[in-house]
Formats: sequence, C-alpha cells, structure tokens
Amino acid sequence: MHRLKHWIGLWLLLGFSLAQQNIPVTFTYDPPMALEVRSVSLRGSFNDWAELPMQKTEEGVWQVTVALPPGVVQYKYFINGQWPQNMCEDETFGTPQVDAEAEGCTDDGQGGQNAIREIGRLAEAPPAEAGLALEHDPNTPQFVSQAAGRLSVRFQVPQGRIRSAVLQAEQAYPMALQLTTPEGEVWRAALPLTVRTYRIRVVDKEGQEQTFGPFEVPAKVLRAVDWVAGRVGYQIFPDRFWNGDPSNDHRALETSQARFDRTWQGRRPYLSRWSDPPGEYHCCQQYYGGDLAGVLQRLPHLRGLGVNLVYFNPLFDAGSAHGYDTHDYVRVSPKFGDNALLKRVLAELKRQGIRAIFDFVPNHTGLGHWAFQDVVKNGPKSRYWNWYFIRQWPFTPGDGRAYVGWADLGSLPKLNTANPEVQDYLIRVSRFWLNFGFDGIRVDVANEISTEFVQKWRAALKALKPEVYLVGEVWDVRPQYVQGDQFDSLMNYSVGRGGSPPAFGGVLGFARGGPLQNGRRALGELARVYALYPEAVAAMGFNLIGSHDTPRVLTDLGGGGLGDRPSLEALARLRLAMAVLYALPGASVIFQGDECGFTGERGQWPVNELYRYPLQWARCDRSTLAHFQLLGRLRGQLAALKSPVFRTHLGEGPLLAFLRGEPGVGELLAAFNNSLETASLPLPEGRWRDVVEGRVYQGKLSLAGLGWRYLERVP
Repeated sequence: MHRLKHWIGLWLLLGFSLAQQNIPVTFTYDPPMALEVRSVSLRGSFNDWAELPMQKTEEGVWQVTVALPPGVVQYKYFINGQWPQNMCEDETFGTPQVDAEAEGCTDDGQGGQNAIREIGRLAEAPPAEAGLALEHDPNTPQFVSQAAGRLSVRFQVPQGRIRSAVLQAEQAYPMALQLTTPEGEVWRAALPLTVRTYRIRVVDKEGQEQTFGPFEVPAKVLRAVDWVAGRVGYQIFPDRFWNGDPSNDHRALETSQARFDRTWQGRRPYLSRWSDPPGEYHCCQQYYGGDLAGVLQRLPHLRGLGVNLVYFNPLFDAGSAHGYDTHDYVRVSPKFGDNALLKRVLAELKRQGIRAIFDFVPNHTGLGHWAFQDVVKNGPKSRYWNWYFIRQWPFTPGDGRAYVGWADLGSLPKLNTANPEVQDYLIRVSRFWLNFGFDGIRVDVANEISTEFVQKWRAALKALKPEVYLVGEVWDVRPQYVQGDQFDSLMNYSVGRGGSPPAFGGVLGFARGGPLQNGRRALGELARVYALYPEAVAAMGFNLIGSHDTPRVLTDLGGGGLGDRPSLEALARLRLAMAVLYALPGASVIFQGDECGFTGERGQWPVNELYRYPLQWARCDRSTLAHFQLLGRLRGQLAALKSPVFRTHLGEGPLLAFLRGEPGVGELLAAFNNSLETASLPLPEGRWRDVVEGRVYQGKLSLAGLGWRYLERVP
C-alpha cells in the first residue's frame, strides 16, 4: 500500500520537482544622490523577512539575485538599519519609488507599504520526458481531508499537462480541475467516507493514460468542524459596541493598568460619554461604557444581518479598554457586567441559533494578574517566579527592561507557556469557559506561544468538546499551524503584520481597483491559499477583511477617516469587497460597524486606533446596512455557500469569478467587476440564474461597474 517513501520514490522516478521551476530575479536599489548608503538588505515574504544582504556594484547601485518560484511577492529594502515607510514613495530613501522595478505597493499592516513584484507565470509545461510530476500524499492533509461528510482527495500537477482524471475506488469518481496557480494545477474529487483505498488515473494532453497508486486513506484524517461552514460572523469589541448599563461604567477605573504600573506618568484613566471625541489614550485608558447589557439590547440588529457566530474581543477582568492585559482569566470584567450576565447572554445567543467564541490571551498577562503580583511581592521566592521571564530583581512593575513583555511592553509581561504549570493553568481556564457555554476560542498572538503548549491544549479541549472551534491569530499564510495538531483555522486577514503577506490580501486589493489590483492577481492569490490549505481548513476558515487591529474597510477603500463622509464610489467598493468575502468558504466575519459604513484610520499616538471608536448607531448608512442584510440572507439560503469547495473560473482585467459548491446543478458562480465601466463576463457552459433578480443567463452576462452577481447553476 501507499506510504510516504513510495511518494518520494515517485518524485525520483519522474525526475521532476516543482522547486526546479524557480526563476532568477535581480533586485536593485539605486539610492538618491544625496543619500549616503552604508548597508542594504532585501527582506520579503519569500524568506520570512530575514536579512538578505545586497552588494554595492561599481555603478553605485545595490543588487542581489534570488531564485524564486512563480507568484506574487512582497518585500522591502532595509537601508542603513531602517525600514522605508512606503516602498512606493519615501522622501528619504527614494522618490517616486524606492525600487523603480516594483509593480506597485500594498499595505504592510503597520501603516506603511510593501513593494509588490509578480514573478513570471509558467510559460510552458516541463518537457514530456520529465513525466507528469503528479504530487499526492494521502498522509498530508493538503491532499486528503474530510469536510461536509465527504472525503476530499486532491493532487497537484504542473499547468497544462493533463486532459482529465478519474479517482478509482469501488467505483469511478471523475476529478475536476479545481485550482490554477502559478505553481501548478490542483485536481479534486469528493468520495464517501467508506472509501479506504483508491488509485488515480490521468490522461495527459497527448491522450496517454497513467495510473498512480494504490493509495490508502489514513486511519485518522483531518476533519472540519462542520458547523462553522457558511456562518455569518460578527466581531464585538465590547467597550465600543453599546452602553446598555451606565451604572457599571465607573468599574472600568477599578482595575485599570495605571493602578499597577509604577512607571505611569501620564494622565489618569477616564470615562467618556458615548459620542465624546477620541482623546488621549483612546487605545487603552479612555473608557466609553460598552458592556454585555448593550450586546443583549442590540441582538435584533445582529439577527437582521443573518449573524449566527459572534466573536467577542476580551471579556475578562483586565487593565485596559482593549482587554489584552488580563488580570483574572475566569472573571468577567466588572465594567461589562459579571459572570451571571455573560451566562444569560450566551443562553440568549444559543436560543437564537448564534454560536459564540471568546478571545483568549495565553501569551501574556496584565500587571494586575495575581500571579504577576505575587512575583512583585515575593520576587524569586514566589511560586510563580518561573511563570514569567524575569531579567532583574528587584524591579519596578511597568519597567519593560526588567522582564520580557509582549512587544517589549512593560504592561504586558510574557507568560512562559513552556512551563507545565502555566500550561495546565491555561488549559483549566479554557475548559472552564467551554463548560460555561462558549463554542470556540480565538487565541491572541498564536505564533508567539509554545507549540508544545498549543498541541497539548488542543488535545485537551477536543477531548472535552470535539466540535470546539479553535482559531489562531496568525496574520499570513502558514499551513503548518493547520495540520490537525494545533488550530482549526487562522485569522485570514486581508493585510499582513510586520511586512508579512496576508492570506486574503487579494480581496481588499481587488476591491481597491487599479491596473495592478486586477482579477488575475486576486484569483491567483486566493487559489494559492486554497491550494496550500487542506479543504477541511477552507471549510472552517475564519475570513475577515477588517477587524479591531486594522483600519476600517471603508477607510482602506478611500472612504476617508473617522467622521468623514465617504464618496459613493468608496461605498460601492465596500459593497464589492463584502460580496467577495461572503462568497468564500468557511465563516465570513465582519467587524462591528462595517455594516453601517463607518470609517476609522490608524491615527497617531496617543489618539490612535480610531477604527475602535464607539459605534454611533444613529449615523448608520441604511443602504450599506441593506447590502449586508442581503448578503446575510443569501449566505443562509444558498447551499453552495456552505460547501468547502472553491474552484477558479476567471481572473482577467477588472473581472474576478470563481465557483462554489460541488460541480453540477446548484453550484454557484460568484462574479465581480472592480472597474467603473460595465464589463462582459463569459459564463461556464449551461444555464445560470441570478439569485437576486431571478433572471437566467447563458453564454455571457454584463457586470455593471463595481458590480457583483451570485449565479446558481440550474437544469
């Protein structure tokens, strides 16, 4: 039967590896004449943003050549030990572009811009004597996983090499071309769960047939948490959602960070009225009074949006408005209510068919956490001394030089998640809240905690509640985290953090429009994500293009900053972006207020993070709200949008189109136009009914400028 050694042997026999498709690419930095340059390095998405030194040539330019696979890369030059803020325009390091050969720029997640370059597509298939180079290993979830009660089996080959494929088990199952990426083609079939062995039979472009296998389905296959598929998610940032009970507002000041930070020299924490402007410490110590009572009062609004999944930002006792500096992991913050009120909220959500996940912060605590306070009091004699990373003793709480803190912040002392006592404590906390009534957990800065802990944590929680949904805050494409031993999904952001490439950057980029943000690029980036991630992971994807950590989507699309009046074009681009988001597999998650067309930029310290400003409900744009309500209804009605299947159809100029659901009657074609002009879209064969207007189309249809359509295949 098939084993990994046999898979490696196939590669050696066929004499071809996709890694051999790498293309030499030269990066050049030609500095301004007035700038003295001492050192330059290249850092990008292709080398995990590590340093790659560039050499100065006789002509005075700096260069390095790198062999890269086809696809879109993001990068920056690191010049004289500094990052250019914007690779497309920087007054110090280069104008108009730091790299004149860049094809454009994209958000780096830190208020700046990375350069973009697209490495050439495969111009032609490898020579015939290289063989088909079929890549398939049933022990790898990328190729075999379980979702929607079926077994997904996939393989990858170079582009343009095969004409058809059949998976042969107890009967023949036709395989369909699912994805076309710069790295190759992905073919797919869905099988009954009873299938144990199979072969793959392909016919190449010359009509020659080859059979691969037999392959054996592993005893344990990565399985999707099926309830996630097709959900409409809503992210609630409690302090800024709605103030339902003003009587608890003053409680925010009782456990504020300033009470524990002995280095604190700024203005004291303070309360604001709901419509007060953002002031000093808008991020952290300006409180507006949002609470759990406000969530209960606004539930009809969520139901009108079709919401059936709520993601709460931190609810537990903490030292700030954002709540990521936990003081007590099992106590609801008094400013939000208490544990009994949270129990009531969860019961009401469940009654209305809404699942709930909570934000968990195992990487660090706040200064007021009881374990850290014990260390402050007892030093090395504290039984919790090894829960943290103390550099010097004695120390002043708040002094980030004395101990390790997240992002070197003294207010966020880092927990030692490799310590078995810490691991057991955090697992007990997680089990407590799952037993309390939550359905899932979102883990903050998941890439910064011990892998051993995450694996142990997952095993314990899945044993308690097999259908628990575990989401890791990882901003970019990282398949290693979703192989069945850590997370079910990552947070599929539309922007990267620290220069990293985002999972769904193509969605937001496409909605922005312009010649560099075309349909081909967007479709290629989406196809790459779905080729790398197991189909079970796609089925439970946590997909968003705006959150509490990013500028408002409408602001990103040209809608202006906080309080600005967005243009009609910006609002149309918001509708387009959300139509794409709602058509993707998994759960489509929106940040509170995006459905109202609210704006909010990053801002400057201390008046920053303006996307977290309280929701001014009376200013909710009714036409934008109606669009979200329509998308929510369609999400709930169309079976194809609950499917794990995503297939590429067309990406060309301003047009983007992909298919959802199993091939055949009922599958959905999602089509989008990011230009201001009407465009003609060629349709797949057959009859297609517009699910909004009811009209049936064949052959082609016209897409209005900034328009979108969902079309269902009919007999």
